[in-house]
Amino acid sequence: MSFTSSSMYLHAYIAFALVYLVGSAISAAGALRISLLLSQSRPGEPSLSIASPLSTLLGHGRRLVDCTQAATVLPLVYIVGSMFLGSLIAQDPDSARAINVVWAVFTLVCATASVLLTVVALKAYRQMKPTSGTAVGNAPDSLQRVGVRMGVSAALLLVVAAFTLLNVWSVVGDIGALKAMGFLL
Repeated sequence: MSFTSSSMYLHAYIAFALVYLVGSAISAAGALRISLLLSQSRPGEPSLSIASPLSTLLGHGRRLVDCTQAATVLPLVYIVGSMFLGSLIAQDPDSARAINVVWAVFTLVCATASVLLTVVALKAYRQMKPTSGTAVGNAPDSLQRVGVRMGVSAALLLVVAAFTLLNVWSVVGDIGALKAMGFLL
């Protein structure tokens, strides 16, 4: 398998998708857990057993929402970028080898972004995680709103992850036919 072949292209995509799926599952699980905790809280003065000031909690909550939303958009960026590179190959088939190298670097950048988003989301999750079990108390309205956004973002991330899983399944199922092609769009 040559570094510039379409076979490399397929294996790199599968590797990216697997990294993305693991990261998505970790991020979504943490976001859904915190969202559920906040949705079960009652409005009022904070009494959740989280040992942080409200402004810090809001910052961590927003960071977790941002990471979840960025992870939701990441495969779309990857698909659009890949389509752009594929259209460059279609315009000049002789450039397929060079563009496959660019595509491999793009794949590596996207996989790294997925890992970084997961790490930042895990840090934010750990900062928001209750210090004593799952005790639910009061939470200010602003923190509850962040929890709702977090739940919606996690649900969207899971939908995109499901689409990615189906796409990988399709690629793996037809990998023989796809490897036989000179280049892929």
